Amino acid sequence: MSDELKEIFRPMLPRRRGPQTFRLGDTVRILSGAYAAFTGKIEGINQAKRLLKVRVQIFGRETPVKLGYAEVDKVSFT
Repeated sequence: MSDELKEIFRPMLPRRRGPQTFRLGDTVRILSGAYAAFTGKIEGINQAKRLLKVRVQIFGRETPVKLGYAEVDKVSFT
């Protein structure tokens, strides 16, 4: 790929982030999928499968959502 094309498509390429550590109660923003742009609190962590159980408020109701580590970005710490 030429340098010009790389520069054009750079904003569309996924960014590589360093490893994140999660704790119960952390607030995370969902980056992809049906719940993208929602935020929620971590209420469960499965380190072996690299999954998080995040409680998200949708239409006034709190809903638990299972997400992979790569699907979220930490917003705040407990």
